[in-house]
Formats: sequence, C-alpha cells, structure tokens
Amino acid sequence: MSNDAMSSAVRPACASGTKIPSLAQLLVNGGDSRIALDTHGVNKYGCSVAPQSAEESLFAFGSATASTISQHGFAAADDVYQKIVQAYRDEMESSQSSLYSVYEQEMQNLRQELKQLCQTGDAVDVVFAASGTDLHLIASQLFAGASSTPSLIVMVEPGETGSSVPAALQGLHFSDCAALGEPVNPGQQVGQAVASELVNVALRDADGEPRTADEIDKEIELLITTACGQNKRVLLVLADVTKTGMIGPSVQCALTLRNQFPDQLEVLVDACQFRLTNATLNAYLEQQFLVAVTGSKFISGPSFSGALFFPSDAVIRYRQQTAPAGLYAYSSRADWPASWTGMEDLQKKANVGLLVRWVAAMAELRAFRSLSDDAINQFVQAFRHAVLTYFDAHPGLTLLPVPMPDRQVLAATPGWDQWPTIFPFVLHHASGVPLSREQTMSVYRRLQNEKQMQVGQPVTCGVQQQIPVSALRLCLSARLITAALSDVNEINGGGNKADEIIAKAIAVLDAARQISLQLDS
Repeated sequence: MSNDAMSSAVRPACASGTKIPSLAQLLVNGGDSRIALDTHGVNKYGCSVAPQSAEESLFAFGSATASTISQHGFAAADDVYQKIVQAYRDEMESSQSSLYSVYEQEMQNLRQELKQLCQTGDAVDVVFAASGTDLHLIASQLFAGASSTPSLIVMVEPGETGSSVPAALQGLHFSDCAALGEPVNPGQQVGQAVASELVNVALRDADGEPRTADEIDKEIELLITTACGQNKRVLLVLADVTKTGMIGPSVQCALTLRNQFPDQLEVLVDACQFRLTNATLNAYLEQQFLVAVTGSKFISGPSFSGALFFPSDAVIRYRQQTAPAGLYAYSSRADWPASWTGMEDLQKKANVGLLVRWVAAMAELRAFRSLSDDAINQFVQAFRHAVLTYFDAHPGLTLLPVPMPDRQVLAATPGWDQWPTIFPFVLHHASGVPLSREQTMSVYRRLQNEKQMQVGQPVTCGVQQQIPVSALRLCLSARLITAALSDVNEINGGGNKADEIIAKAIAVLDAARQISLQLDS
C-alpha cells in the first residue's frame, strides 16, 4: 500500500465524510481512538493498515497485543469492501438504506460461519462488538438491566486483562468516541443503569510471582458468598487467559460458586485472547457461561473485532430484555441475532469498519480451523520446548512464572490449549539487574522500529530488586501456526516452515537480549 493510502487513514475514529471511504479508512473506523493511526501510519499498538507480507508475518510474535493485517486477510476484507462500495453508490442514487441491508446480511453470514467454525450448535447465539472492552460493556449492561437488585462485579487485576475493562464493566465511557461514531466523555455513565460495585483481585504478588490458585479462589469465594448473602447479584469475570497467560479464578472455583448461587451469579469468561480449542469453548458454554472472544489477538486479525457467545439459558434470559440505553452508542441492531426482539430499538447503523475487520479475522480463523488438532498440538509443544531451552541457556532473560492452563474440571478433550502460547519474560542488564519499565518499553520500540520484530507490549509485573519491572511477551498466533503447518505434514525434519518459525522466535529473543545489553554501554 502506498504512503498516500496509509496517510488517508490517519483520522480520528469518530470522523465521517461524504465520500466513499477507502478500505484503509474503514479498517480504523467503527471503534474508538485506540485504532486511529498516528503520523507514522500505525495505531497505538504499532500496527498498520498496510498488509504484512508473508516474510514480515514470520516475525509477528506480538499477538497477545495486536497484529497487522495479513495479505490474505486484506484480500478477504477487500471482497466484502466491493459490496460496501456498491451499497454506498446505491444510497447516493436513491433514498434506500442499501448500506445497512448489506451490513445486516454480512454480519448474519459472519455469525453463522463463526458458530460453524467453533462447532457451537444452533442453541448458542453470537453478538458482535468493536472490541473486547465493548464486549465487557455489553455483558455488564445486560446484567445490570436484568434486575434492580444491587450488584457486584468481581474480576482479576486489570493489568492482566485491559486498562479500560473496569470502566466498561461499571457502565462508564472508556474513550472519547463510541463504536458507532458518537463523541462521548470518558468516565461518564453510558446509560441510566446504576453503576455496579467493582472489586479487583490480584493474580500476582508484589514481586511478580503468581499467587496460588487456592489464595485467589478463597479471596473470590469470600467476596461472592458475602455479596450473595446480602441478596446481591454478582457478575464474575473469569479470565482465560490473561495478558501473561494465566487463568483466574480457577475454573473449579467458578463452577462451584455458580452451582451454589445459580440465581444470583452470572459468569463471563474473558477469553478475548481466544486461545481456546473448540472443545474448551463449548465446555464453557455447556456450563452456561458467557464467553467473550476477539478476532484480533490469537486469531491475528486486525485490531478491534469482538464476539460474545451466549449459551442457551442466557439466550432465553436476555433476548427479550429491552436494550439498555447505554448500548445505543456502541451497538448496531445488526450486531445482534434477529431473534433478539428486545434489541429492536438499537440504531440500524452499519459499522462497516467492524465488518471488514471481522472478515479479515475470519480468513485467519478459517485457515487455522482447517488444520488437524494433532498437528497443532505437536507444533505448539515443539515451539514451547525450543523457547524454554533458550531461556534456560540465556540468563539475561527470565521467563515470568506462569501456571500451566488447568481446565480439567470442564472434562473437555485435552488439546493444544493445554500448553502455554504466551511466554512473558523480564530482561536484565549484564550485571543481573532487571531493566526498568521505561527501559523495557525502549527495547519493545526498538524491536518494532529497527528490527521489524513484534512482541507483546510490556505488562507491569511487580517489583524486583527494588525496581518496578515489566515483561515483554513472545506469542504464538493462529497465523504463525497455520504458516508452520502449511506445507508439511510432520513438523520434524530439516528445512520445513515449522523449523523456520521457531528459528525466527529465537532470533527475536536474541535481538531483545542484545538490545538490553546495549543499554549498559
């Protein structure tokens, strides 16, 4: 893509115009200010609207934060973009709402394909939204609007999920622009619902070491049993997985509490990283947990595309509920299934930016789902082994302790998601002193700008040797796994794509280590 094409997309997310927008412009519209491009043609995550080449994608290990759109994702988005262009032209020539009709049909197509690719069945419904933060807003607004009873929201620390998530859960605007283009005031109430009380529970101790599952669970159990004993309703947000790959609270804790308080407790699984097999996703839905995912993390579609899975009981409970006023600026009628009659008053407005981003993400998901589970499992294990071996041999990088994902209580068939795909690490000077948060951010930016290598943005992880530190994150994505298995049936042996991607990962770690050592000179 030319520099002119990219610069044309450097615009506030709320801006609108009379001309037909380019695909590059649509890719950064219909969200909030986080995806607006800066003067360098990248959003706040360092991602461009110019599609990455296949070679560039091999150095893209930052999917826990965001990914730049791929060439085949861009091509898929361009296919639906041609329909959008024709709809714009039809509207210019007549008073018919052609654009919304196209949007409504394409979102329904996406809904059906997403359910098919995830093997959820017809009883499950899907609602689309601009981001994972928007999904939390939607879930909390539905929950708050279902009853006038006082409510409590319990979640793990926002540093492990998202800085804007607490505001969204409490029904507050979290940016200066809402997804449907309306300017809003951050921190103000989105609607008329009374804000719920919110409590955060830490996953790590002050030094960054993970707290035990038992400690976390006991704290959450006390909060919820106390609230339910006071006749409050509770929304529990179960993070699977967090920015550094943790699950909290434990799945067992959530199941036990839900069984104990079936009429007072709603469980929302924050799986916005989407690092789940179909078996795990459906096991959560069978337990009647809501599940939030995005197409822009593990799936590696462009920034800002979310989907909220509603299990059968929740569909019955919510689909006739009147749309909360707080959703009007964030959610289009077509983002919801047609059977949700309570949403009829939502704006019939086409969020075509959300559409093209989801179409690009779906191209990645479709390719990933075509792979065999055994092949994925083998590659994920081989990747993990190579990364752990590297960390063992290079003391200048310390792998942040992360418990292995434990979802055994769901009784889902074990798959590739039993292994970590996010590897958070802290960098050190030659003296062994850890890099400060500012120095770690400098390494992150130099990797991106000088080496064209992507890792996950730094995540604060406590204080070590009296220095506040952050961890960078080396991440596997669906796109990388698809590339690794694209031209081979076995991952072992020389000269195949899987070996190449593992070598690229080691090169990224090497580059991070070398840059950190340069800070000593």
